[in-house]
Amino acid sequence: MIIEKSIDAHGGAEAWNELETFSLQKESWLYLENGEVESHVFQDIEFRQKPFFEGKLSWEKDSLVHQLIFDGVRTRYWMGENEMQNEGFLANKKKDIDAAYYVLTKPFDLLGGNKNIEYQGVSSLADGREVETVQVIDGDQKDPSVDIWWYYFDKDSFLIVGYKVKTSGHFSMVYNTDWDNSTGIHFPKKRESYRVDSLGNHIYLRAKYGFKSFKVN
Repeated sequence: MIIEKSIDAHGGAEAWNELETFSLQKESWLYLENGEVESHVFQDIEFRQKPFFEGKLSWEKDSLVHQLIFDGVRTRYWMGENEMQNEGFLANKKKDIDAAYYVLTKPFDLLGGNKNIEYQGVSSLADGREVETVQVIDGDQKDPSVDIWWYYFDKDSFLIVGYKVKTSGHFSMVYNTDWDNSTGIHFPKKRESYRVDSLGNHIYLRAKYGFKSFKVN
């Protein structure tokens, strides 16, 4: 029920299911534990959802244009004029496309696929806000390598306040701090990501993200 209300709050299942393509610009700052900037990247991102999944990420680094493309079958990567051919490298880069898409599709795909969903009641975040909490395990919950996600929903609006994820090496807590509703879909406009302990206590600011120029078709 909470996820269904959140889908409605974010624009509705019908609008999302009719969405063939969407594109945006993403700005990312990664920080070291001492607060220094590790990297600053500005990306153009495009996704096609129908009739099959395609993704394209492009950005500039060290005066070279990088392009990462998945055409539905094959992953390709260019660094300037040079196309990378290493299959292991390309497989890891496909994960980058999947991850970029994964965090932009919530809450619309939370009820699909092989997911174990568990309502965990009302929780308090580090800033004191009380939120509805739903745990989602996407895959075989007996597999220790499978990530565990906790999604936090505003008790009144049912928008996603943020989420915590347990990966194989650490916990992260991501907050949605602003929204873009220019397309009729509630996409994130600003996000902050913290490395946290298992209880959600902040250890340090890991990243900030800005999203803009959303276009849908």
